[in-house]
Amino acid sequence: MKRKLLLVLLILGVLVTMIGCGPKDNGTNNNQNVENKEVNETNKSNEAKEPVEDVELLVYSGAGLKKSMEEIKDHFEKDHPGVSIQLIYAGSGQLLAQLEQSGKGDVFIVGSKPTFDDAAAKDLTMEGFPVAHHTPCIVTAKDNPHNIETLEDLEKDGIKVALGDPEANAIGKTAVKIFEKNNIDGVEKNVVVKTGTVNDLFMAIESGNADVAIVTKDGAFNNQDTLHIIDIPEEQNVDQIITASTLKSTEQEELANDFVSFLQSEEAKIYWENHGFKPVS
Repeated sequence: MKRKLLLVLLILGVLVTMIGCGPKDNGTNNNQNVENKEVNETNKSNEAKEPVEDVELLVYSGAGLKKSMEEIKDHFEKDHPGVSIQLIYAGSGQLLAQLEQSGKGDVFIVGSKPTFDDAAAKDLTMEGFPVAHHTPCIVTAKDNPHNIETLEDLEKDGIKVALGDPEANAIGKTAVKIFEKNNIDGVEKNVVVKTGTVNDLFMAIESGNADVAIVTKDGAFNNQDTLHIIDIPEEQNVDQIITASTLKSTEQEELANDFVSFLQSEEAKIYWENHGFKPVS
């Protein structure tokens, strides 16, 4: 019996030893398996992502908006890596003609509401949004040698007047409306030049080719060192509203909508105000 008991104890001891010498699992293998799985899934996810492609937005902008639009462009591009904004500047009428001819573009922004309405009537734009005021004023050379102070002074004999071309830009159309509103019909005889852009009006004054012009306050704001600015009374004036819209020709509708929204944002208002534009409330 003693021998049998010793044999049983010996067998049990061998079995315990074999079990104790087996591989121990303290969770390390399981954790390693989980980590390997996560790494594999991450690699698969990275492989599935498409590389970011450069995208270009073509924006038609009124020439008088250039300084604000350049700052807005830079800000938007920084916030949207891979996106570049190509800006085409011209008078509003010229922009509409280019848009019709090319049939291409993403965003349309002009200071002439009638021109925008023409583009909408031709089914070129989506919904338009007001961005800022484009308020007309009178400008002369800094010393105002002819003592011009009112709209009626533009009718005086010997005064050389520069106006925007009503077929080409917003300020030209608006000047016509201002004269009609105030029954002023003696200016045309004094007009020596009609320009395609508002910037050409400033050049006409600075060069001495004209004595007086009707421009916008935002444009005059950037030329105060060389110009004398005369406000047109509110009851006589015809304010303009800069309007922006995504174009129906866009192939980047979501991004174009983002740009139009940014034009109306609190951040963009700073860039409008920097150059004399009063933002729309």
